[in-house]
Amino acid sequence: MAEAKAGISFKDVRASVKRMQSEGEKLVTRLRRDARALTVRSRKDVTALLTDARRLQTDLRKRAEKAFQELETRRARIISTLDEQVARVVETVVARINVASKDEVTELRNRVAELERRLDAIAKERAA
Repeated sequence: MAEAKAGISFKDVRASVKRMQSEGEKLVTRLRRDARALTVRSRKDVTALLTDARRLQTDLRKRAEKAFQELETRRARIISTLDEQVARVVETVVARINVASKDEVTELRNRVAELERRLDAIAKERAA
């Protein structure tokens, strides 16, 4: 049988395999280290996102409360203005139709009550 001679010796092949094994182990070690770093960075990113989300939630809540307060203030101002305008319109209408005002009615009631007291006093004097 004829022996085939290869261009690379067994010793060289063995050294090459050992180098590949060593480089593979270095690569796996580097991949593990990078994966750990990535997970730590990812956790930090997630923590930062959660913190930002909480800040945003607080900020939105404060803005909403401020908006509600402003709306309540506007509502109170509008109602006050409407009350004043309605009162003026009612006064104008009452003046035009010549109806007694609340104060005038109260004054008349007081006068009638006083007259009733006087009449009762006179009736008691006559009866006696």
